[in-house]
Amino acid sequence: MNSPSSNELPAGSRALRQAGKPAATITGTAPTVWLSCGVLRAELEELHHRGDITGELRFLNSMLHMAPQQLQTTLETALGQPGPEGGRLVLVYGDCCGRMLDLVRQFKVGRVNAINCAQMLVGRARYRELMREEAFMLLPEWALRWQDIMRIELGLSPEVARDLMREHRRELVYLNTGLAPVPQAALAECAAYTGLPCRIESVGLDHLLALLLEAESTASIRPPREKFL
Repeated sequence: MNSPSSNELPAGSRALRQAGKPAATITGTAPTVWLSCGVLRAELEELHHRGDITGELRFLNSMLHMAPQQLQTTLETALGQPGPEGGRLVLVYGDCCGRMLDLVRQFKVGRVNAINCAQMLVGRARYRELMREEAFMLLPEWALRWQDIMRIELGLSPEVARDLMREHRRELVYLNTGLAPVPQAALAECAAYTGLPCRIESVGLDHLLALLLEAESTASIRPPREKFL
């Protein structure tokens, strides 16, 4: 549930832009480029600030999740952008479009081993538990923009939204990474709109960091002056 911001990259072929932090060098290689869904911007920027990951952060508009084919095309364009000489590129995406694994093989990039962003944050075991509990998980950015999805993108009236959500979910779970104030008003509005109770679950960044570093280790190092293409 995200809408474009001035710092997020639109769909299409516009040039990707660095996320406002200087690139840092990994020992023995050029910087890693992290190409991520904008839904995890705050979390990746925090890990970058801590020095847990180094390199260049690039983000795509998370609303592309609503159009998988457009996301796939945008990723192909993004992967064709010049990368650092001798560096790596890591996709911070789950199974968000039909050819995600093909893109990884084609462009010889790393990718986090998770099916979606919620699993990246809570870990595989906890994610399975939450799915068994029929929870609908809200990430911080998505929680602020739930109306963009339900009302604008999906065109769901409150009545239809309640019927759909109650058929498949029992509760809303806000995944609080502690990097921004909990949007209490937005969560209350979303709960009222969907007819589901909402609770807050605190999560750290350890699972995400472990996935990022694992993915970085699997990415191929590109020859000097070669694009990620």
